[in-house]
Amino acid sequence: MKFIFTFSIFLFFSCAYAQKHSQFVPFKFEGKLGLLNVSGTELIPPDAFVDGPGNYDVVGDFQSYIIAKNEGEDEVIDARSGEEQFVGRLDRTCGLLRINKDSYYHFKVNGNSVLLNSAGSPIQLTTSYKKIEPNHDSWDNGSVDDKQYLWALKEDETYDVLVANDGFTPVNSLPKFESFDHVYGINVNAPLTLIGFVLGSKTAIQRTFGQKYGIPESSYTIEVYNTSFKKLGTTVYEHEAIAKLFNQKIELRGSMISPPGMANQILIPQNRTIVLNNEFSLIPATGDPGQLVLVNTKQGNAPVLGNDHFDYRYISTSKNLEALLQIRHSETGTFFYFDFDGLYFPKGVPLIPKKYRQWN
Repeated sequence: MKFIFTFSIFLFFSCAYAQKHSQFVPFKFEGKLGLLNVSGTELIPPDAFVDGPGNYDVVGDFQSYIIAKNEGEDEVIDARSGEEQFVGRLDRTCGLLRINKDSYYHFKVNGNSVLLNSAGSPIQLTTSYKKIEPNHDSWDNGSVDDKQYLWALKEDETYDVLVANDGFTPVNSLPKFESFDHVYGINVNAPLTLIGFVLGSKTAIQRTFGQKYGIPESSYTIEVYNTSFKKLGTTVYEHEAIAKLFNQKIELRGSMISPPGMANQILIPQNRTIVLNNEFSLIPATGDPGQLVLVNTKQGNAPVLGNDHFDYRYISTSKNLEALLQIRHSETGTFFYFDFDGLYFPKGVPLIPKKYRQWN
């Protein structure tokens, strides 16, 4: 009875782990995409996706994968079951949308705009949008008082502003506009604060879709709004003129310098050891300080992958900027993941089938 009880507890926790963690993980071999079952017993081989270019996106913290197919279609695969969720056309210009702690992707599915949510079911929008502006860095979120906005381009080349906290419904009080910019207030001893928006024509605000910085000022008329989209007035698209309507010092996002990117940072060899945790580290290669070697420090710095040349980068998640590694074999281009803490996949296992590890 004691053995049966112990085995039942083990089975319970094994099932709980399987339900909580992703069971499939992508890898690439000879430019082709495959999916590995983390149990090591099953594999979707690289030739299973021969009708696509091999590109993919990770949704959320490895909840699902968007696999690019030919003819512009994209297949969404559940990372726990390996089953298809739906097929549509990913808005790749938009890419990842960040809303609070969740991530979304914009798709066209049967002519409708759908948002794939990393934490729930897909959401169908009331309007079919041509594309949605990317908001993957902090300046683009348009977040204030726990509200976030998406800027969605319609088929007629004008925009809707979608309120993410209100079911992605459009702000219905705005006139038609073709272009926009964000306005930030300058504070003493405090970060810049989003205080409003300017809306106008493409002639007045000369930005291309997705452009964040480097927008030239102009003498053409624009409309100025606060963050509640209450109209403050009409003026020209010039820094000083807009500041007068806010009655404070401002900065237009279009005139800012792009902030440094932190996600998915590349690990650059600097002739020093990079400690991943108390078991794994990246150390300079003997005789080649410009190359890093992944080693197990508890096993006397035994190489995990051998001594071939690899490139490493941290893969960021919503909870950790340095959650795990993506590793690329320099000679073949083969790449795969390595979860050194076991947060999402089995700890310390090169997540690529052994028969594809063609290195020393």
